[in-house]
Amino acid sequence: MHLLKLWENIESRLDSGLTAWRERIENLGQVPAVRNRSKGKAWTDEEVFEALLLAVLSSDTDWSKIEAIRPDLEKLFSGFSLEAYAGRQGAHVVEKLVPWFKSKKAGSRSQSTNLIQLIDTAGILLRHSKARGSAESYFTALLQQHGNDPKQVALCLGVTRSEHKLPAFGVPLAAEALKNLGFDVAKPDRHLLRAVAAFGLVDFQPGGCKFESPNATKRRQLEAMTRVEEIAKAAGKPVAYVDNAIWMLGAQSRLHLTNLQLAELAENNPMRSKDQSGLLTLLDSWIKEGDAEEQTETLEYLIRALDENRPEGYKLFPPELKGKSW
Repeated sequence: MHLLKLWENIESRLDSGLTAWRERIENLGQVPAVRNRSKGKAWTDEEVFEALLLAVLSSDTDWSKIEAIRPDLEKLFSGFSLEAYAGRQGAHVVEKLVPWFKSKKAGSRSQSTNLIQLIDTAGILLRHSKARGSAESYFTALLQQHGNDPKQVALCLGVTRSEHKLPAFGVPLAAEALKNLGFDVAKPDRHLLRAVAAFGLVDFQPGGCKFESPNATKRRQLEAMTRVEEIAKAAGKPVAYVDNAIWMLGAQSRLHLTNLQLAELAENNPMRSKDQSGLLTLLDSWIKEGDAEEQTETLEYLIRALDENRPEGYKLFPPELKGKSW
């Protein structure tokens, strides 16, 4: 299936299940932020902290609960002042912030830890701002260093061993923060990983027909972000737009499609793909044992079976590479 056709199927499924989903994406604020950055908007230190805070608060929770309390956050976090939050102690988080979020039914398991670690992140960005003139330049400098590729910036901010790692941020939350800051990138969380796997766009499996997500690794996260970029390019949409549309397909608070239902949008069958892993192993053993010549007809059948439901451009055995890579 062509990526544009996949996107059209995604749109159709959202049209049938979520009214005004396009307006909903706009209201999330990330796509407008991408447009604003493309027009030259610069983010203040307060806006940078707000973007990071919203990313942290999105972890392990129903986003609609955060949206409900969003008008109260500016006062709760001292006008989104980097300096004020950098001066907080962990006790402030434990004794004041976490109970407040719980009272609003907007808490999460990781919230206390993340908000405490966010204090250190605020300190890093505050020192950077004082030395370089703005907290935003922490991100724009990384973007320049990595060839204007926001995927690589997300990895820099979220991978543990990176010198630019920000406390409280793994790769998905780093990508979420970047989207809030207008950088056009996808968030490789569990929803996106299982979607691109179910679509058959990657070489890892979704984990089952229900809601299981593949294990997150740096390679898989990068691959997932790349695949969404490719869908966005085919559709002529911002990456953040396509990313949020896919999130709406899989999130529990939205359509919450199973892996099998996601696969149907790409006319892919994850159970067939799962079964095909055994075929790959068998094929590989024949090649190693030198029996391929004797099994020509069966081999050709297996190759067709393995590739028939994979989108164009993602074939395991592309005809043009026969005799070269396979």
